[in-house]
Amino acid sequence: MKMKKILILALAVVMAGSLAACGMGDVGGTQSAPNASSQAAVSSAVGSDNMEDSLAGLEKYLSSNSAISGTPAEMKADFIGAKKGAKYQFDYNGKNNVTVELYEFDTGSLSGEASAVLDEVKAKNQFTIMNQTVPAVISDSGKYIMIYKDTSGSDENKQHQEDVTKLFKAFKK
Repeated sequence: MKMKKILILALAVVMAGSLAACGMGDVGGTQSAPNASSQAAVSSAVGSDNMEDSLAGLEKYLSSNSAISGTPAEMKADFIGAKKGAKYQFDYNGKNNVTVELYEFDTGSLSGEASAVLDEVKAKNQFTIMNQTVPAVISDSGKYIMIYKDTSGSDENKQHQEDVTKLFKAFKK
């Protein structure tokens, strides 16, 4: 078990150093960078107990569990009323086919835009921005939302998305 944790952590460090985010069509906008391939299985070998309850902690938790990989691009989070945002783009059974956007909200002081986005995601698992509907999921704590896009329709990729969503929802609930 200890060796498995070390192996997962080592893999996460190697992947974090070799991958980067890029792409367009996202909610908050980013800059492009090259990336590499990732096909590690998602596991919950690393718990969230020792992770900070912040976007950085969420990113570390998901990365440590092989749910996301690469170097994040900072997102313009205030666009949806969020406090902070990050975008990951990486390969999973394809080339540059997965995009994961993570946003942290200040639940103690929500703007009207933030409240509207969070309420819509809670009710419909999506929100509308600039006349576009964006599929999203909210964490069980209500503090984070995740936008997950995968251009591959394979069963393995769908399972990966389900696994990532479970990990995301359970963070700091």
